[in-house]
Amino acid sequence: MTTRVLLIHGSAADRTTWSIQLASPVLAKRFSLIAYDRPPLATVAAQAELALTYLDEPAVVVGSSFGAVIALDVIRRRPQLGAVLPLGAILIEPPLGAPMASFLEDYDRIAADRGGPAAAEFFLRSVLGDTAFERMPRAYRDRATAKYAEIRADSAALIAYEPRYAELSTVQTPVLLLGGDRSAPYFRPTLETLRDSLPRARLEIVAGAGHMLHAEASRRFAELLTAFADEIG
Repeated sequence: MTTRVLLIHGSAADRTTWSIQLASPVLAKRFSLIAYDRPPLATVAAQAELALTYLDEPAVVVGSSFGAVIALDVIRRRPQLGAVLPLGAILIEPPLGAPMASFLEDYDRIAADRGGPAAAEFFLRSVLGDTAFERMPRAYRDRATAKYAEIRADSAALIAYEPRYAELSTVQTPVLLLGGDRSAPYFRPTLETLRDSLPRARLEIVAGAGHMLHAEASRRFAELLTAFADEIG
Protein backbone atom coordinates (compact mmCIF):
# COMPACT_ATOMS: atom_id res chain seq x y z
CA MET A 1 0.00 0.00 0.00
CA THR A 2 1.30 3.46 -0.92
CA THR A 3 1.30 6.43 1.41
CA ARG A 4 -0.32 9.62 0.16
CA VAL A 5 1.89 12.72 0.21
CA LEU A 6 0.52 16.23 -0.32
CA LEU A 7 3.16 18.64 -1.68
CA ILE A 8 2.58 22.38 -1.07
CA HIS A 9 4.83 24.76 -2.99
CA GLY A 10 6.19 28.08 -1.80
CA SER A 11 6.05 31.56 -3.31
CA ALA A 12 7.18 32.30 -6.89
CA ALA A 13 6.52 28.65 -7.70
CA ASP A 14 3.89 26.18 -8.79
CA ARG A 15 3.49 22.41 -8.70
CA THR A 16 6.43 22.00 -11.11
CA THR A 17 8.80 22.83 -8.25
CA TRP A 18 8.21 19.19 -7.24
CA SER A 19 9.07 17.85 -10.72
CA ILE A 20 11.99 15.75 -9.49
CA GLN A 21 9.81 14.08 -6.87
CA LEU A 22 6.84 13.61 -9.22
CA ALA A 23 9.07 11.99 -11.84
CA SER A 24 10.92 9.70 -9.41
CA PRO A 25 10.18 6.00 -10.00
CA VAL A 26 11.59 5.23 -6.56
CA LEU A 27 9.13 7.55 -4.82
CA ALA A 28 6.29 6.37 -7.08
CA LYS A 29 6.67 2.85 -5.72
CA ARG A 30 6.31 4.04 -2.13
CA PHE A 31 4.05 7.10 -2.34
CA SER A 32 1.04 8.56 -4.05
CA LEU A 33 2.25 12.13 -4.64
CA ILE A 34 -0.22 15.00 -5.01
CA ALA A 35 0.91 18.48 -6.06
CA TYR A 36 -1.33 21.41 -6.92
CA ASP A 37 -1.04 25.05 -7.95
CA ARG A 38 -1.94 27.38 -5.10
CA PRO A 39 -4.17 30.35 -5.94
CA PRO A 40 -3.26 33.76 -4.43
CA LEU A 41 -5.55 33.62 -1.40
CA ALA A 42 -5.53 36.41 1.18
CA THR A 43 -4.66 34.49 4.33
CA VAL A 44 -2.65 31.49 5.49
CA ALA A 45 -5.85 30.09 7.02
CA ALA A 46 -7.58 30.16 3.63
CA GLN A 47 -4.60 28.40 2.06
CA ALA A 48 -4.68 25.76 4.80
CA GLU A 49 -8.40 25.15 4.31
CA LEU A 50 -7.80 24.68 0.58
CA ALA A 51 -4.99 22.22 1.27
CA LEU A 52 -7.26 20.25 3.57
CA THR A 53 -9.67 19.63 0.68
CA TYR A 54 -7.00 17.38 -0.85
CA LEU A 55 -6.88 15.22 2.30
CA ASP A 56 -9.66 12.69 1.94
CA GLU A 57 -7.43 10.11 3.63
CA PRO A 58 -4.44 10.32 6.00
CA ALA A 59 -1.35 11.72 4.31
CA VAL A 60 2.06 13.21 4.92
CA VAL A 61 1.83 16.96 4.29
CA VAL A 62 5.01 18.49 2.87
CA GLY A 63 5.47 22.25 2.56
CA SER A 64 8.35 24.26 1.16
CA SER A 65 8.95 27.85 2.37
CA PHE A 66 5.57 29.63 2.45
CA GLY A 67 4.07 26.22 1.73
CA ALA A 68 5.58 25.07 5.02
CA VAL A 69 3.68 27.82 6.85
CA ILE A 70 0.51 26.49 5.22
CA ALA A 71 1.40 22.93 6.24
CA LEU A 72 1.97 24.12 9.80
CA ASP A 73 -1.48 25.71 9.83
CA VAL A 74 -2.97 22.51 8.41
CA ILE A 75 -1.78 20.42 11.33
CA ARG A 76 -2.79 23.13 13.83
CA ARG A 77 -6.28 23.69 12.37
CA ARG A 78 -7.20 20.12 11.43
CA PRO A 79 -8.90 19.27 14.77
CA GLN A 80 -10.95 22.49 14.67
CA LEU A 81 -12.25 21.75 11.18
CA GLY A 82 -12.94 18.04 11.68
CA ALA A 83 -10.78 17.17 8.66
CA VAL A 84 -8.81 13.99 8.07
CA LEU A 85 -5.86 13.67 10.45
CA PRO A 86 -2.49 14.01 8.66
CA LEU A 87 -0.06 11.18 9.31
CA GLY A 88 2.76 13.68 9.63
CA ALA A 89 4.21 16.89 8.25
CA ILE A 90 7.53 17.89 6.74
CA LEU A 91 8.25 21.61 6.96
CA ILE A 92 11.06 22.96 4.78
CA GLU A 93 12.27 26.30 6.15
CA PRO A 94 9.03 28.18 6.89
CA PRO A 95 9.92 31.91 6.64
CA LEU A 96 8.29 32.94 9.93
CA GLY A 97 11.41 34.74 11.08
CA ALA A 98 11.91 36.76 7.90
CA PRO A 99 11.78 40.58 8.18
CA MET A 100 8.68 40.75 6.00
CA ALA A 101 7.36 44.23 6.78
CA SER A 102 10.51 46.03 5.60
CA PHE A 103 10.82 43.57 2.72
CA LEU A 104 7.33 44.36 1.45
CA GLU A 105 8.09 48.09 1.49
CA ASP A 106 11.15 47.48 -0.69
CA TYR A 107 9.19 45.07 -2.89
CA ASP A 108 6.46 47.64 -3.59
CA ARG A 109 9.00 50.37 -4.27
CA ILE A 110 10.85 48.22 -6.81
CA ALA A 111 7.58 47.14 -8.43
CA ALA A 112 6.52 50.78 -8.78
CA ASP A 113 9.88 51.93 -10.14
CA ARG A 114 10.95 48.99 -12.31
CA GLY A 115 7.96 46.68 -12.66
CA GLY A 116 6.63 43.50 -11.09
CA PRO A 117 9.19 41.05 -12.55
CA ALA A 118 12.03 43.15 -11.10
CA ALA A 119 10.37 43.01 -7.69
CA ALA A 120 10.00 39.24 -8.06
CA GLU A 121 13.71 38.98 -8.88
CA PHE A 122 14.46 40.98 -5.72
CA PHE A 123 12.38 38.45 -3.76
CA LEU A 124 14.15 35.45 -5.28
CA ARG A 125 17.61 36.89 -4.70
CA SER A 126 16.68 37.75 -1.09
CA VAL A 127 15.39 34.26 -0.34
CA LEU A 128 17.66 32.03 -2.42
CA GLY A 129 20.80 34.15 -2.63
CA ASP A 130 22.43 35.57 -5.75
CA THR A 131 24.36 32.41 -6.60
CA ALA A 132 21.31 30.15 -6.48
CA PHE A 133 19.29 32.67 -8.47
CA GLU A 134 21.93 32.82 -11.21
CA ARG A 135 21.95 29.00 -11.41
CA MET A 136 18.19 28.84 -12.04
CA PRO A 137 17.28 27.65 -15.55
CA ARG A 138 16.11 30.57 -17.65
CA ALA A 139 12.63 29.11 -18.24
CA TYR A 140 12.09 28.56 -14.52
CA ARG A 141 13.43 32.03 -13.70
CA ASP A 142 11.05 33.65 -16.18
CA ARG A 143 8.10 31.67 -14.83
CA ALA A 144 9.01 32.59 -11.25
CA THR A 145 9.44 36.33 -11.90
CA ALA A 146 6.09 36.40 -13.70
CA LYS A 147 4.45 35.49 -10.39
CA TYR A 148 5.05 38.89 -8.80
CA ALA A 149 1.39 39.34 -7.84
CA GLU A 150 1.30 35.94 -6.12
CA ILE A 151 4.55 36.74 -4.30
CA ARG A 152 3.07 39.94 -2.94
CA ALA A 153 -0.13 38.17 -1.85
CA ASP A 154 1.89 35.51 -0.03
CA SER A 155 4.09 38.15 1.62
CA ALA A 156 1.09 40.11 2.88
CA ALA A 157 -0.50 36.91 4.19
CA LEU A 158 2.72 36.02 5.99
CA ILE A 159 2.92 39.45 7.65
CA ALA A 160 -0.65 39.00 8.95
CA TYR A 161 -0.05 35.45 10.19
CA GLU A 162 0.47 34.84 13.91
CA PRO A 163 2.59 31.73 14.59
CA ARG A 164 1.21 31.40 18.15
CA TYR A 165 4.04 29.12 19.21
CA ALA A 166 2.53 28.51 22.65
CA GLU A 167 -0.49 26.80 21.07
CA LEU A 168 1.67 24.30 19.21
CA SER A 169 2.19 22.26 22.37
CA THR A 170 -1.19 20.63 21.70
CA VAL A 171 -0.27 19.46 18.18
CA GLN A 172 0.40 15.74 18.30
CA THR A 173 1.19 15.28 14.60
CA PRO A 174 4.76 14.05 14.01
CA VAL A 175 6.81 16.75 12.29
CA LEU A 176 10.14 16.66 10.47
CA LEU A 177 11.73 20.11 10.19
CA LEU A 178 14.26 20.51 7.39
CA GLY A 179 16.80 23.23 6.72
CA GLY A 180 19.74 23.64 4.38
CA ASP A 181 23.19 24.45 5.67
CA ARG A 182 23.64 27.02 2.86
CA SER A 183 20.34 28.80 3.49
CA ALA A 184 19.92 32.36 4.75
CA PRO A 185 20.58 32.47 8.52
CA TYR A 186 17.13 33.78 9.47
CA PHE A 187 15.51 30.39 8.73
CA ARG A 188 17.39 28.52 11.47
CA PRO A 189 15.92 30.26 14.56
CA THR A 190 12.39 29.56 13.34
CA LEU A 191 13.21 25.90 12.80
CA GLU A 192 14.69 25.66 16.29
CA THR A 193 11.69 27.42 17.85
CA LEU A 194 9.31 25.04 16.09
CA ARG A 195 11.38 22.08 17.23
CA ASP A 196 11.08 23.27 20.81
CA SER A 197 7.36 24.10 20.50
CA LEU A 198 6.00 21.01 18.74
CA PRO A 199 5.92 17.93 21.01
CA ARG A 200 6.73 15.43 18.26
CA ALA A 201 9.14 17.39 16.09
CA ARG A 202 12.75 16.83 15.16
CA LEU A 203 15.09 19.00 13.12
CA GLU A 204 17.56 17.94 10.46
CA ILE A 205 19.93 20.21 8.56
CA VAL A 206 20.72 18.95 5.06
CA ALA A 207 24.36 19.35 4.04
CA GLY A 208 25.07 21.10 0.77
CA ALA A 209 21.53 22.41 0.34
CA GLY A 210 19.96 25.84 0.32
CA HIS A 211 16.38 26.98 0.64
CA MET A 212 15.15 24.84 -2.28
CA LEU A 213 16.60 21.73 -0.71
CA HIS A 214 13.99 19.35 -2.17
CA ALA A 215 15.41 20.24 -5.60
CA GLU A 216 19.04 20.88 -4.66
CA ALA A 217 19.40 17.72 -2.56
CA SER A 218 16.60 15.64 -4.08
CA ARG A 219 18.14 12.26 -3.31
CA ARG A 220 18.65 13.14 0.35
CA PHE A 221 15.14 14.59 0.51
CA ALA A 222 13.73 11.34 -0.88
CA GLU A 223 15.63 9.39 1.78
CA LEU A 224 14.33 11.64 4.54
CA LEU A 225 10.74 11.46 3.27
CA THR A 226 10.87 7.67 3.05
CA ALA A 227 12.45 7.27 6.48
CA PHE A 228 9.94 9.66 8.04
CA ALA A 229 6.99 7.81 6.47
CA ASP A 230 8.37 4.49 7.76
CA GLU A 231 8.91 5.99 11.20
CA ILE A 232 5.35 7.26 11.59
CA GLY A 233 3.77 4.17 10.06
